[in-house]
Amino acid sequence: MILKSIIDRLNQRVEVSNIFDRIYGLCELTGDKGWIYYIGDGQAIPVTDYDSKQGTLFWAKRGKVNISKIDSLRVSGCKQMYSTKFNLSAYAIVRKSHLPCDGEDAGDWVASRVYKLVSGRDYGFKDVIDVVSYEVIPNGYTVGDKTLPPNFEFATVVIELEVEIVSGSEDTCYDICNTGDIPLPPDFLPCTPCLTEVAVDGVTIIGNGTPSDPLIAVGGGGGGGTLLALPFTNDHLSSTGNQYLIGNVVWYNGNVYRCIANNDSILPTNATYWVNLGAGFPLVEQPSNWNATSGNNQILNKPTIPVLPATIVEDVTATAPLSSSGGATPDISITQASASTDGYLSATDFNTFDGKQDALTAGTGIDLTGNIVTNTAPDQIVSITGGTDITVSGTYPSFTIDSTATGGMQGGQASGTDTYSVSIAGVTAYNTNDAYAIGFTNANTGASTININGLGAVNIAKNNTVPIIGGDIAANQQFIAIYDGTNFQILGVAPNQMFAYITNADSVTINRGQPVYAFGATGDRMTVKLADNTTEATSSKTVGLVFSSSIAPNQKGYIITQGVIDGINTGMFTAGDTLYVGNSPGAKTNVLPLAPNHLTRIGIVERANGGNGQIYVLVQNGFQLDELSDVDITTVTPVNNDFLVYTTGVNNLWKNRSLGNVLGGTTSQYVRGDGSLATFPTLPIIYKSTTDTAGHANTTNTVKYTQLIPANTFAAGDVIRIAYRTRKTGTNGNQTLRIYANTTANLSGTPILLMTYLNASNASFLVNQTQRNLVIKTSNNNTEVFSATTVGTAADLGLFNGVTTCAVDWTTDQYLVFALQNSGATDNNFGSMYLIERL
Repeated sequence: MILKSIIDRLNQRVEVSNIFDRIYGLCELTGDKGWIYYIGDGQAIPVTDYDSKQGTLFWAKRGKVNISKIDSLRVSGCKQMYSTKFNLSAYAIVRKSHLPCDGEDAGDWVASRVYKLVSGRDYGFKDVIDVVSYEVIPNGYTVGDKTLPPNFEFATVVIELEVEIVSGSEDTCYDICNTGDIPLPPDFLPCTPCLTEVAVDGVTIIGNGTPSDPLIAVGGGGGGGTLLALPFTNDHLSSTGNQYLIGNVVWYNGNVYRCIANNDSILPTNATYWVNLGAGFPLVEQPSNWNATSGNNQILNKPTIPVLPATIVEDVTATAPLSSSGGATPDISITQASASTDGYLSATDFNTFDGKQDALTAGTGIDLTGNIVTNTAPDQIVSITGGTDITVSGTYPSFTIDSTATGGMQGGQASGTDTYSVSIAGVTAYNTNDAYAIGFTNANTGASTININGLGAVNIAKNNTVPIIGGDIAANQQFIAIYDGTNFQILGVAPNQMFAYITNADSVTINRGQPVYAFGATGDRMTVKLADNTTEATSSKTVGLVFSSSIAPNQKGYIITQGVIDGINTGMFTAGDTLYVGNSPGAKTNVLPLAPNHLTRIGIVERANGGNGQIYVLVQNGFQLDELSDVDITTVTPVNNDFLVYTTGVNNLWKNRSLGNVLGGTTSQYVRGDGSLATFPTLPIIYKSTTDTAGHANTTNTVKYTQLIPANTFAAGDVIRIAYRTRKTGTNGNQTLRIYANTTANLSGTPILLMTYLNASNASFLVNQTQRNLVIKTSNNNTEVFSATTVGTAADLGLFNGVTTCAVDWTTDQYLVFALQNSGATDNNFGSMYLIERL
């Protein structure tokens, strides 16, 4: 049957029970006593307005149409008549109490519903299809199922009819665009495929029955139904083989659309590819997912399934002294211990054994009898030997131990200045880690040594290996001196120098006295590189001078951050000079760096000497303007010609501002002496040249000067004065001066003549000059001049009979072209000057 495949697909899409008619696609919804009607492409709509009292016609199908001429039915005028015959099958859902029966039955809904159609008296139908007459012959009724269970009140009915229609159409068939309740059958194409909508007792069937526009039924049950369709998605693509095809139906933004042109997920609102069937609802078609907790794939009201352990215990046994009753949940028990049976210890038993000592075992020279321990070993002889400054006397068991060392730390009072000497009893050699208390009678003035008992002078150091400097030792000051194998390190030196232990991060060796800046850190230690004043990065973080003699790349050493450093070359400076970071890595200078170089002070020259100079180090980095606390030039990025102005407000800051921002006003204003703004007066625009041009000796009108006048330089209301001077050698001919306006810097095209002047009176005059005033009436087509062709007047002063209006468009670029012509071919002619000014 025609709807067999439809009902099969419906069973896959919609959850239904008790499929009512597996042939014609009408289904009863579970629990609602409602109906679902299948409309194609896996889509179904609920029928909410069916006739629950009698029945509803849901579908009609026409069989093959046969058309033939009927000569016997010719009418006046010999008009040809045609007979159209076809079978008609109507499908209905009818309440059982109204099924056809053998006798007359007023309740027979089928008979009453199709009576007019069967009897041929339905003149409304006749008029609609525009026929002369028609005849309907019923072939009988077929009841789909009369033996349904009692809880189903409806059955399906098929009404088979033969229809003959006689028409006068000269198109050899009746107008099937007006077939009323008769939809097109799937296997029949109309003469003119214009059928687009047919109402079948509340069912709207749209489409024209062609493969490109198939029929789709909408509604039913005496009224329109609710449209349902799968939602539109973006993954229907030709590249994946699932492009939207003609006839596909989708739901989108509250409406159901049918595809009328194949497409790759083009939005249904595009009328080129989709037609809107009307309002509807989305039909969810999703696979189920037991584990989903959201979305359309989840399964609702799932039972909770307990998670079973990897191993299931089915029986528990026990080993003595434990016992088990067996099974998966046994009783486990243990008995009390006895003299022969293991078990639990009672409280009485615990108190009996609590606090008992482990059994004793006798060792060498020990006798253990019962609870008595006896020493059986003979007396032992002990020998004691004295060490350094220790003496031992007496015999076992009585000994006397004495110390021969002098009381307190050894030491003495040193004499001399810088080269100190001291006597300390008992010191015969310098041993590493030997420590002495030494007082110094005199203060030191520089690097110093100490000589104990004439064993030799040893350098005095501080901070491990740093030689002391003048003032480190005060007169009558006491120190502890410790020999480290090389130097005597003294403890308690006043902190008049500050050092830092660093790593050289530079690619070169850094040497004593060179300035360095903090570069970073590694191994919990600051890294440095040689400083210079050419950039902010290499100068602003200067931390001191190298104190070690030299530090190779990636090696460690000392720098001095404050205090005295000596033994460096300061021969190029003068004592008292302030030193700054120089403009090359590691350099020092006594010349104040100026912008764009950066100012960083590093100290004062205390001693100027080529090999043993001395500097007091005190680094002081200079500030850039944007580093000052009351200057803000970062909120607004400075630009060329900005001013620094003081602004009051929350923070009262100096800020960068343009002159226009500070003063206000417009570009046509200027600042007067009292600080107020005034508008610039309109200044004349002047173009000129005083350069002599090349000469020419012929009678050709020759260009001598050209001047570009940019668009809109001159405007309506302007008066332009032009002066033009020429010269010549020779008296053979007279000069004619001409001035043109042209869009090119020559006389090509159509130049506009503005002025002509001819000195015709005397060829002996060697200099000629003319002057004209241009009056611009309108900027694009009306410039008024004294008669442009009048030749005998050098300047436009006096009385004249008229003026020339020149159509010069000053809104575009124009050239003023100065030309010169001589009536004599032997004179040498050249331009001398021109002047153009706005008055």
